[in-house]
Amino acid sequence: MRSGTLEELEEIEQNLLDEEEETGQRNYSMRIELYKEMYNRLKPLARKQNDVYKNYIENVQQSLVYDLIHYGTYLKTEYQKDDHLAAICLEDALKYDRHNPIAAYRLGFLSYKQKNYSSALLYFENALRFQRYDSSHKYKLNSQQQVNAHLYLTNSALYIAQESAKKLNQLSAKENLEISYDDIDSLYTKIFETEKYLQRNAFYNITKNGKIKCSKKECEKLVESQPPKTMILYFNDRTIVAVYEDKEAVLTGDQGNMLKQFILNSTEESPLTRAAFSITHNINLNTYIQSARRLRNKLIDNGFPPMIQTTRYQDETAYYFDESYSYHVLYRVDEEIE
Repeated sequence: MRSGTLEELEEIEQNLLDEEEETGQRNYSMRIELYKEMYNRLKPLARKQNDVYKNYIENVQQSLVYDLIHYGTYLKTEYQKDDHLAAICLEDALKYDRHNPIAAYRLGFLSYKQKNYSSALLYFENALRFQRYDSSHKYKLNSQQQVNAHLYLTNSALYIAQESAKKLNQLSAKENLEISYDDIDSLYTKIFETEKYLQRNAFYNITKNGKIKCSKKECEKLVESQPPKTMILYFNDRTIVAVYEDKEAVLTGDQGNMLKQFILNSTEESPLTRAAFSITHNINLNTYIQSARRLRNKLIDNGFPPMIQTTRYQDETAYYFDESYSYHVLYRVDEEIE
């Protein structure tokens, strides 16, 4: 791709789209590399003729950032999340969209998980600053993420202060200080209280009755309990699993997000066409049909009843989740992208 002209890259893009239509699966690794190269070709052209290339480069940038944020975590394997690759892709997203709040927020969350509190503090500060900078940004934080960002930011600072106080107390020269850093119990208390809150409210649990927050332990207990005639879609920290009574299916990132949309946003009266999945990428009808069929067949092959139904809506093939089944959709508050 690096030696290709813009016209040759456009041809590669078309071939890639044709391949994705045929297989019903997206090649996100190639998509990301392709859009990076297209962006590099377009940038100098847009500087010279902004009126001609403005929309073109914005569309390429939008597609690139979308793939980096939504699917970077699955680049190594489509079935398992990879925090390291996710961090790399989120950093790339910030290169192409410097004030992206959700990219900065998720980098802060990943740093916090790794106990890299200095980096976490900076990322959460940036996420909140970006949110204030452009409140209409496409990838803005929801209200709970804004609360969490402040809590993570506070705890990161407390962890840093706690470690600094420990080191200070070990120095012999501290005897000359006129102030005391001996009492760090209050820091432990604040850290503990904040951690407990974040753990208790780490996941969303969405049912027909609405949305509540819960802990990871509560999610796992629910999955193990296997309530009757109930679909559980669980976006855990490594994989996406669909559970129905004693049946289980591990899903790809695409399949998990598609099933989530069907469960939460479709009804028999208002089924979902491909338009519901074409917010950034214009999905071909055949690709949409194949993706939905593969998802439905995967569930059936794993012993699930036919929960995804097919119909016609607005002169197109459409799908909806059978409302006779109850459901729980479980996913991390920190990973929601509105």
